[in-house]
Amino acid sequence: MNPPKIAENLQIDQVINDSTLVFKWGKYPGYNFKGYFLKRKATYIKNGVVNTYEEIIDSSADINHLSFTENQMPYASNLTYNVYARHDGESIWDTAYFFGSVSYNRPNTLLSGTPSDALMDLQNKRLYLITDGKKITIVNYDSRQVVSKEMPFTIGYCALGDYNGSSELYVPVNDGSLQILDAGTLQLKDKIYVGGTVIASVAAYNQKLYVASSNTTEPPHTNTIKVYDRATKNIVSSSGNGNNGRLLPLNGTSFEFVDLTIGFSTKSLNYHKFSSGGAFISETNNYYDFNSQLDASIMRSFPDGSKFISSYYGSIYDKSLSLLGALKGGAYADFAFNSDGSVIYAANTNPQRIDVFGYPVLTVTRSYPVKARPFRIFRDGNTLVCVSIYGQYGNSAYNYIIVEKINL
Repeated sequence: MNPPKIAENLQIDQVINDSTLVFKWGKYPGYNFKGYFLKRKATYIKNGVVNTYEEIIDSSADINHLSFTENQMPYASNLTYNVYARHDGESIWDTAYFFGSVSYNRPNTLLSGTPSDALMDLQNKRLYLITDGKKITIVNYDSRQVVSKEMPFTIGYCALGDYNGSSELYVPVNDGSLQILDAGTLQLKDKIYVGGTVIASVAAYNQKLYVASSNTTEPPHTNTIKVYDRATKNIVSSSGNGNNGRLLPLNGTSFEFVDLTIGFSTKSLNYHKFSSGGAFISETNNYYDFNSQLDASIMRSFPDGSKFISSYYGSIYDKSLSLLGALKGGAYADFAFNSDGSVIYAANTNPQRIDVFGYPVLTVTRSYPVKARPFRIFRDGNTLVCVSIYGQYGNSAYNYIIVEKINL
């Protein structure tokens, strides 16, 4: 038996708004029509569970029912729609006539991509997510995108700060520049040319910007950390030992920080101390082989600045760069603390949960489940704010980034 003639494929006839679409398709051209059904497939949060859902959202036994308005769209970034016609036939494939599929990318919904870092603006209850090497997106605690900006080149570890009463985001760009963006709109306000091909990170304190770059052209030539005055954009002082690493400010200090080499098996871990005005005071260097329990992508300072924690081992170091101990029982992606550092919240990726450790005993006192793979955690009073990833490893288009809130 010959198959039926081909009907007009499914298409989006009208976009009423970002969450309301009108579909239309051609009339079934064959025999023994039983009904149309429209299926939707998307990844989103439903009843507290993040999953990929495939659902029938419209059906009709009327052969002239050739359109449908989708006004119950889930909060998903990528949606796929398919229309079929049920009918009787002599072969199995005859029982469902396919009208094709269409995809719709809903704007400003769940962010997708591969994250490399996240910052929290506690005062304004917003998060800055860095994805796919060069995209910055502001999201609120409900996972909704506020604004995003794609940089022209890949970027390093960013920092938030204040200048003349306004909030700023400092973005090290791997074209040799440090871009200064408005923290609310991500619009460019100013730029400092740092030099070098790679700018790994920036830290901000007391209207001074501490920038780690590969630029060694200025004497002393090993000083890869330059301190810039935010107002004049001039260099105040410099430090470093030739390595281009991630800068981690030690909380509660006049300005002390550590820096750790990015992307090499032999780790250079360094301690730096500056005055409140950015003048260099002292520096300590240490080196670790590839077995060291350090990771520049996972670093947090304890609240008093006397210690910091790094890597999926949860390795704890003091300011003299000595290893004090490590957490047990997980593969950790990030850490947060209570106000005095006597409690460590550890984002465990396997199994997916937040482990709570007492310090200095380093035993788990309880755990909190999470819906997806935790990536970054922050504490906002009695709430843990967890940036989590749902999706497929190695496929950034299907890595959905959600924000989970845990009441402590």
